Amino acid sequence: MKLKMKKYPLLISAIVSCVVIIASLFILGFFGLKVGTSLGGGSQFSVNVKNGDSPKKYIAEIKDILSDNGLSFDSSIVDDNYVATEVEGEYTKQVVVIKISNSEVKDSVEEKVVSKIATKLGIDESYISSIEDITSSTTGKNVLNLGIAIGIIAIALFVFAWIRYDLFAGLSFIVAFLHNIILYLALTILTRLELNLTSLTVLFIITLVMSWVLIAIYEKYRRESRLHISDKLTIYERMVACEKQAVKPFVIVAAAVIVAIVFMLFVPVTVVKFTALNILISMVVTAYTALLIGPASYVALLEVRDVRLKAVLSRNDTVNKVIKKKIKNSKKAKAEEEKAAAQAVEEAPAVQEEKPKKQTKKEEPKEVAQEAPKKRATQKTIKKDYSKFKK
Repeated sequence: MKLKMKKYPLLISAIVSCVVIIASLFILGFFGLKVGTSLGGGSQFSVNVKNGDSPKKYIAEIKDILSDNGLSFDSSIVDDNYVATEVEGEYTKQVVVIKISNSEVKDSVEEKVVSKIATKLGIDESYISSIEDITSSTTGKNVLNLGIAIGIIAIALFVFAWIRYDLFAGLSFIVAFLHNIILYLALTILTRLELNLTSLTVLFIITLVMSWVLIAIYEKYRRESRLHISDKLTIYERMVACEKQAVKPFVIVAAAVIVAIVFMLFVPVTVVKFTALNILISMVVTAYTALLIGPASYVALLEVRDVRLKAVLSRNDTVNKVIKKKIKNSKKAKAEEEKAAAQAVEEAPAVQEEKPKKQTKKEEPKEVAQEAPKKRATQKTIKKDYSKFKK
């Protein structure tokens, strides 16, 4: 029974990806790239939490004040630490360390922010430290090394797919690899998440996971293509069937990761929430690329190859003439052979019947020769009797 399936929506998927990428470029041009302190550096300051107050309240109020003054909140850390205040004999038990993505904050902006924070939280300005510049923990060399590592992995996967499967599988690997990276960065820009060391780590991991899923699908397709029953299916039907079988183990793992992400989103720590959102985006991009873009591009390339192979003869008139002539000659020779065989079958009984007739014709003169003396003797006897009768 032939499977009824729709073809891969490669064109629609490509349009969706292009729209997302173009929209991210538009936002990047107008609002810029939101880079975390681990990549682009920034600034930080600390606020002593007044005894009895909640650190969460401090962080929420500070976020609003920073946003109103054009500063980008990066992350926050709550340290349990006894800090002496200017009031003699008083100590604070907790300190909130605030990191912002902006570096070299102007003195006028700093004074305004410190004053607003102190007023909003009802604390003395001495509780707030000055804003200091911090250097990024990830240098340009680290980013370059990560890019080189990703490039080496892409080339290695291309060569592996080419040798293991075929050239078109290698090309589809490259398409999927680049699409996965570009789309992840585009969604990071659209969601206005900061690009930092965590983002780059997640990016590196999802490229490996996407490659793993593609290898599982292509390996299953390679095995199924060797079966005789698979000849009844088209290329895309065979690929869809292989996807369903190869992706089952990954679905279980993805479900467990989604449950973990849900719990992480409710953790009252900014870094944990940020990591959860990055993992969620990476899972969407990986599933989209590994199930649609990669296999769809492979199927499209295989179908183009088959169409070209079938169209070679129709495009070459000389080859067509030679082939038609050979076919015509072979048909003519075969017809002549069949005709000769039929004639031989028809003439065989006639030859067998004619042989006895020829033998009888040859034997007749012998019998005549034997009966001739008898006839002569009979004639002489008759003549003698007739002469006696006359006398």
